[in-house]
Amino acid sequence: PAIAILEPMLKDSVDFVVEGASIALAFILIQQNETYEPKVAEVRKRFATIIETKNSEGVSKFGAAIAQGIIDAGGRNVTIGLTTNDGQLNAPACAGMLVFTQFWYWFPLAHFLSLSFTPTALIAINKNLKAPNLDVTCVSRKALYTYPPNVEQPVVQAPTKIATAVLSTTKARRGKKSVADEPMSARSEEAEPVRESESMDVDDVDTKSAQKKARKAGSDSFAVSNIARLLPFQEKHMKWPAGARYVPVKQGRISGVLVVKDTMPGEPEDLVQSMLPDDLVGEEESVDVAMPEPFEYPFDADSA
Repeated sequence: PAIAILEPMLKDSVDFVVEGASIALAFILIQQNETYEPKVAEVRKRFATIIETKNSEGVSKFGAAIAQGIIDAGGRNVTIGLTTNDGQLNAPACAGMLVFTQFWYWFPLAHFLSLSFTPTALIAINKNLKAPNLDVTCVSRKALYTYPPNVEQPVVQAPTKIATAVLSTTKARRGKKSVADEPMSARSEEAEPVRESESMDVDDVDTKSAQKKARKAGSDSFAVSNIARLLPFQEKHMKWPAGARYVPVKQGRISGVLVVKDTMPGEPEDLVQSMLPDDLVGEEESVDVAMPEPFEYPFDADSA
């Protein structure tokens, strides 16, 4: 319902109405893809159109630009969160949102919205603050939680050679001549493969439908590995596997930084490998940087 109310406002004649509607839609559609909400692609295109149109008002362009930044914030890995994982109010996030709403008076205040962004991830660590390899089951379709596709820039193609114009009378004359010169036996042989191709098309349709049903049947659940993107509306579909080696210390938590307990402490652990280069792993800072020398700023020179 909210999208149905706000979407027509993107085409309003008043610039600040378009600005407010753009930002509000970005708040609603943040981290959503076309499978979860089909309106996402259309709204994104509308933001781009407002920004690229030369005759658009500056206020409308500002709102669309802010909306694009919100809907793609943090590489699409953060969302607006005014509460902590325990349900308590997050004071810095609330203050950032409050100051952000005053951007109408001074646009640099829009940067305070970054205080309201909360990472949406699953990061499980053990007692040594290491990330073990583990999987959590999501009982839902994987396509609902994938990243939205990136906006593709139009490719400028090189000019192609213009074909030589042929008159319609010339085409008709050539066609009649080729049909008249062709023997009847050749015409009858060309008619047979058409039926074969038709039967092949039917077989292809049946094969594709069978493959589609098979994919649909096997897409009811999928595994989410440790250190992964986990959306807020995905959490209700997450289930910790029964009999798993690692279990959360605090029950009821499924997202954020989770401290997990190892139920098999005697066995060797399989940890998530670091993505840093080998020459940086375990490297300690051994170079002491000297403090700058004390100095006095020449205030008198500014007054002169």
